[in-house]
Amino acid sequence: MELNVVLKETVCLRPSEESKRIQTIELSGLDRISPAILYVVLFYKSNLSSEAEYGIERAKRALQKVLGSWNPAAGRFRVNDATGKLQIECNDEGITMITAVSDSNLEELGTLHEYKPCYEKLVPHLSEADDISKNPLFVVQITRFACGGLSLGLGGSHALFDGVGAFSFLASWAHISSGKDESDLIAPNHSRDAILGSIYSPDSCPAAAAASIYEQDHVIAIQDLYGLPVQVIASDDRCWETALSRADSARGRLELITFCVNKEIVETLKGLAIERGKLFKCSTFDVLCSHVWKARVKALLLPPHTNICLQFPVDSRDRFQPPLGKNFTGNAFVLASVSCLVRDLLEEPLHSTIQKIQAAKHVITDEYIKLYTKALESADKFFPSMRELTIVTDWLKFPLSALDFGWGKLSSTALLATPVQETAFLMMNLEESGGFIVRIGIGGQYVDDLISNFNNFSYY
Repeated sequence: MELNVVLKETVCLRPSEESKRIQTIELSGLDRISPAILYVVLFYKSNLSSEAEYGIERAKRALQKVLGSWNPAAGRFRVNDATGKLQIECNDEGITMITAVSDSNLEELGTLHEYKPCYEKLVPHLSEADDISKNPLFVVQITRFACGGLSLGLGGSHALFDGVGAFSFLASWAHISSGKDESDLIAPNHSRDAILGSIYSPDSCPAAAAASIYEQDHVIAIQDLYGLPVQVIASDDRCWETALSRADSARGRLELITFCVNKEIVETLKGLAIERGKLFKCSTFDVLCSHVWKARVKALLLPPHTNICLQFPVDSRDRFQPPLGKNFTGNAFVLASVSCLVRDLLEEPLHSTIQKIQAAKHVITDEYIKLYTKALESADKFFPSMRELTIVTDWLKFPLSALDFGWGKLSSTALLATPVQETAFLMMNLEESGGFIVRIGIGGQYVDDLISNFNNFSYY
């Protein structure tokens, strides 16, 4: 559909209290693996026609205030000349905020969580800069609709925060914007020293000392990728993002498909998996992750003896020793990995796939986390073909409905094209109580088969 959006104002918002000194945050390999911007749009249906301008100004002031303690978001990337690795310079250069208006009503957009190309008009898009230090790390666009509703378009570098850190940042901003006492907020910890210190300490695991990423076969998540075709190779952080971007362009624009799954189906599959597989427990993630992997691999029509791999991020905050803490904002997710042949995945029952996923989670111990993070410190990098690799990201635990900026309850969320478009995202369906959403990108020629496979839940 056509969506007319008029940009009214573009400003650079800096912290209301300037930092006393410029701080440089050394990033870990977990941060630097994906520096690209990820965009999401939040929709608020509440009628703010008479108070919209005040509500937007209040959100601006709250953002400036919260940037005082979340100052990396107002900083810039720079590359360490000596190591070639990305860093964040907390220099209060600010974030870009755009305010806009549309003469459309939110109802005209239909199902809000389904991606539409016109949503690209609801987020700021950065122009490519020759110098990485010129671009902001976080961007915001607030668009007011004719019905009085609002959309909040957000874009942030994944190297800045992981999902937990990004949600905590947004929750802190919403807390202040809605008029709540900021003294209730927990101070964030942006330092990566605990992770980096464990990597380079004398007691760190010697097995991870190899300089090349191709010598890390003791790390399962990396070892499993050796058996897949390589799509991207880079020698350092300077060319890694460029290489990923070129590979994404070479694959072309994928179809972004959104599936809705009701709670009853998931609960039924969980119960059957526990009964038939003699499982102690089974989570919503376990069921949906297994189902997505099977449906996607079957749709891609890969030969039966092809090596395939499933990887999914596991939060290591509590698994790392000593624990990083809930207030740690950097990337703390480590990839768990399952590999097998196409034939084996498609022939085995759902509960067997779930057992493999659960076993992969148990591998993520303190020792493994430190081996994995040290392996990512290697200067060279590679990324495999996304036909053989399936990545599933869990957003089910983020209470997005709690993000009230003083505009009323969040109505829906839409994820835009991601740096790795094939990644499947699992989210709560805010438009259907208790339901779930799966968003995934796939080539247009495979869409019909994927839809047919995904909507077939007759495993037993």
